[in-house]
Amino acid sequence: MNKEIYEKNLKLVIWETILTSIGVGFSVANMTVFWNSIGLNQQDIGFVQMIYTITICLFDIPMGYIADHFNRRILNIIGDIGVFISCLFNTFSNNIAMVIIAECLMGIFSAMTNGVDQSFIKYNSDAIDKSGNLFKKVNAKLHTSKYVALLIVMIIGGFIARYNVRLTIFLSAIPYLIGGFIAIKIKDFNTKKVENNRDIFKDMITSVKEIIVEQRVRIILISYILGKEITSLHRWIFTPLLLMTGVPIHIVSVAWVLSQLMQIIGGKISEKMIFFKISQKFAIPIILQILWMTVLILKTNIFTIWLFAINGLVKGLVEGNLITPLQEAASDEKQASIMSIASTVEKILYVPLVYFVNYLGNIKLQLALLGICIIFIPVCLINYLQVKKLEKGTESL
Repeated sequence: MNKEIYEKNLKLVIWETILTSIGVGFSVANMTVFWNSIGLNQQDIGFVQMIYTITICLFDIPMGYIADHFNRRILNIIGDIGVFISCLFNTFSNNIAMVIIAECLMGIFSAMTNGVDQSFIKYNSDAIDKSGNLFKKVNAKLHTSKYVALLIVMIIGGFIARYNVRLTIFLSAIPYLIGGFIAIKIKDFNTKKVENNRDIFKDMITSVKEIIVEQRVRIILISYILGKEITSLHRWIFTPLLLMTGVPIHIVSVAWVLSQLMQIIGGKISEKMIFFKISQKFAIPIILQILWMTVLILKTNIFTIWLFAINGLVKGLVEGNLITPLQEAASDEKQASIMSIASTVEKILYVPLVYFVNYLGNIKLQLALLGICIIFIPVCLINYLQVKKLEKGTESL
């Protein structure tokens, strides 16, 4: 097949991926404020996020299986349009019950698209360049492009929030609608996974086992999940921390923008690290993350609070560096499945942790950061040693 077809398809996938990842930027800095305004406290927010996470856990792996076995394109379209509808419902929420319904819908439709975009990117990149180098470069640059786009919409969202916080949630829906229309034009040239068992549930379980039973895949998967989790659990305490230290409400969005700017820097740095060892790609961001949280635990004031921006840098490093080796470890027909498994395991961990962290934050905000450090330091150390052992085994072959 002509490479131009794959190149055109890849461009469409990149645009759709960017659009469907930036919607949250309009409202992320103000979502806590909005939920507080309709009666939710910090513990309620943790509960809502726990419900959302349970929902996406229930649907993520089944949707990844359906995508790889039947139709990635249709699920991608339905998922994008569905998230658009979910955001609209959230816009008009005025109590915790409506928020929970909106978040559950968001979880179901997000599960449909999780991993599909990444599978399209890998397949089309490899079809253009068999060496795999194009995929590495595209993946790293794609995340940087998403961070730049997010920065722009966060600035717009911060400006609009000064006048109407609810409107920023409505604007979050629009990119998903546009992304859904673009998804209609995307072609799925990748092969479908062949069923090994007529019982769809048994076959799905077998498919998952085939992926995680391989040691290399499992260790890289854990590395990716830990990197994602350590940067996401304190999302809902950032705005309260800013307000606690005396940062004016109209400057809160600036802090989120700064974090996003650091994410762009992290993404750009990750582009220079594509040939680093996996152990280095894992250890560097984890160490940076633990360091800034330790400072805030010991001393939180209007000056040290800005260290939170390092979270953005770490996020950029993790997403730019660890997703590529994870996809490379899985075969083409299992790309949606591997990303769905990663998302599901991440969310399974997130369910109790987000509630626990916000519970601690409801007592004292710094306790939330302390809880994250206590949980992650030993686990990340053990995983780092496993990655080093894996690398030594590979080098000896």
